[in-house]
Amino acid sequence: MKKVVLAVLAAVAAGLLAGAGWGWFKVRHTHWDLSMEDFSYFEKQIEEQQKKAEDAAQGKIKAPRVAVDLIEYDFGVMELNEETRTGSHDFTITNKGNETLKLKEKDKSCFCTDFTIANHSVPPGGSTVCTVTWDGHNSGGEFKQTVVISTNDPQTPEFFFNVRGLYTSPIVCSPNHILLNGISAAEPQTRSFHILGLGTDDQGNPFDCQFPEITVSDPDHFEVTVEKGSLDELTDEEKQNKVLSSATSLFNGTLTVKPGLSIGSFQELIRFKTNHPKLPYMELMVEGQVAGSVNISGQKYDKHNTGQLVIGTVSSRDTTVENIRLDINDPLLSANAETVKVVSKRPEWLQVELTFPETDIPLPVKMIPVTITIPAGSPQESYGGPDLTQIGEIVFAIGEGEKIQKVVLPVNFSVGP
Repeated sequence: MKKVVLAVLAAVAAGLLAGAGWGWFKVRHTHWDLSMEDFSYFEKQIEEQQKKAEDAAQGKIKAPRVAVDLIEYDFGVMELNEETRTGSHDFTITNKGNETLKLKEKDKSCFCTDFTIANHSVPPGGSTVCTVTWDGHNSGGEFKQTVVISTNDPQTPEFFFNVRGLYTSPIVCSPNHILLNGISAAEPQTRSFHILGLGTDDQGNPFDCQFPEITVSDPDHFEVTVEKGSLDELTDEEKQNKVLSSATSLFNGTLTVKPGLSIGSFQELIRFKTNHPKLPYMELMVEGQVAGSVNISGQKYDKHNTGQLVIGTVSSRDTTVENIRLDINDPLLSANAETVKVVSKRPEWLQVELTFPETDIPLPVKMIPVTITIPAGSPQESYGGPDLTQIGEIVFAIGEGEKIQKVVLPVNFSVGP
């Protein structure tokens, strides 16, 4: 198993180094700087990283070396209930090199997943633990979550851990997680889903599933309807699923996202009350991003997946500064402190500074750098979810008069010792 894991890590490292292009490198491996527009700069950085990895592999330089015994943990089949809907697993990371190994939480596959590294600096011969936690959201079916860790190991700049399993439940939602990216704030959006009953009653007949109550936290923007359907409506892919293929009843659900959501990321947890004694309620997670005339960019802004500024874990002993940029595609707007401002922050002690372009020339796109500071001495707290109400947040107001639009930026971070 150990040889297999090392081979996988070697392949991951080789793939990352060989396939890195200018754009990928710019986003993932450099401190974001508006002045970095020279293509040769990034080519040179890639060549230097490749050379360093080769020298480390040949033992020509001192370097840390990542080693793990397990990259995926399978929890197997579990009955879904209040005790099993959440879980965690500890993965061990060892430094087999001759320099200090530095680790950092980089990315995760879902809001419902989180992870922490016990020690971010591991001396040669030492080990640390990465704890991966998740919330099943009473959804049933198969689950697989991934977390990504970045390192200073030249041969393995990134690696991952997976947790997976299979929840059995008398009622499941398919899909149990709806992602809506780039939707319009002005037009309604609809998505379909299935609810499947898997159980039988005391006489062996399909259990008569009922949903007497459906709850959404934001009824002004989200609406859900459910109607009885037929098992013939299952897709071929769903019929291949070892859980869904045993369904005894099917319901068709429709999610409607109404106009008026703020630009930026959103998250809604829909709760279905049921009549089943073993599952009094189940949940459907809906999340995504609303597009508009404002774009956000930055080294740690996860535009394509979570729509969050993912800072990770920082020390309360240090001041942490991150930069993003607001690009406003409105030729009629004058970008200044009156038309672009911060209207709310969570937590309040988060510091946000906007820099406005010094020009009287009307530009089609206004590029406004934003500096976000977590000051030294900040409280040791987590703003990492899984719900958006638990994540840090900056809300910008852009425009004048009746044409003001709000842009919501979730800020995912934790403050440690």
